[in-house]
Amino acid sequence: MPAQCDADATSTTTVAPPERGWPVVLLELALGPSTVDGRTEAHDEAIVAAGRSLERFASEPNRLPRRPQLLPQLLGALNDETSSASQLAALVGRDPALAANLLRLANSALYRIYPAPVESLERAVTLIGMQGMRQLVALALMQPVMRADGGVFGRLPDLVWEHTQYATLAAREQAARVHGVDAFAVQLLVLLQGLGAIVVVQALRDEHARRDLVALPLPAIADLLHHWAPRLGRLVAQGWDLPARTWQAFERAGPGSELATVVQAACGDGAAALDAVHATDATRSPAQLALAAS
Repeated sequence: MPAQCDADATSTTTVAPPERGWPVVLLELALGPSTVDGRTEAHDEAIVAAGRSLERFASEPNRLPRRPQLLPQLLGALNDETSSASQLAALVGRDPALAANLLRLANSALYRIYPAPVESLERAVTLIGMQGMRQLVALALMQPVMRADGGVFGRLPDLVWEHTQYATLAAREQAARVHGVDAFAVQLLVLLQGLGAIVVVQALRDEHARRDLVALPLPAIADLLHHWAPRLGRLVAQGWDLPARTWQAFERAGPGSELATVVQAACGDGAAALDAVHATDATRSPAQLALAAS
């Protein structure tokens, strides 16, 4: 039985994010440079209402995203050092949609290792290794859950997903620098924070739509993402019945802990990588972008 979330999971106190933290980077990429021009009382009301909606998730966990069906079995296999590549491939293969999603990720520009496409799960495990497969399987499981319509926030949900991928890549590197930190636990926390960010965007989108408002990249929106994304991620994990080993790692992820510091650093690195990629893309022609994506 998972432990309860820490007390501040339902707090309304907002801790100011680092200057141009990951929420600001994503908002600027989605909506343009941060500005307070055009802010109205209705915008403030929408943000307050979204905060109230997010508070209710603690008492109404059934409103949170549902757990992917194979998650417990896959996490168990990924945490079992005796699991073989063929066993993992067979488990993933039980869900054709998951298998297709994993192969799509393995063949993406971010993860492809060799020019030749990866056409089977066994080949993917052989090329990427069990450590790499941990990350890809978790990403493939989460991607359908993280799909959302951004409404007035445009492509912000897509950018949350992109940032989550870059941050999980950075998580392994950051964890390697700190003795005793479980890299896979860091990657899961990053993924769950990304899922929490999607829930925040949905709440903001709905409140803006009710008031027929145009979204603005206000600092208050970045604060809401910074405050609620990790807390909602933990609330989701609490309801997903994660393996005991994973929860033991999460219990050590309180504010100021080594694990929390590594997660924060990975999210910062992910935002920097995403920012750099989009800055480069802005200088490339559509033909060059199409070629790079192939």
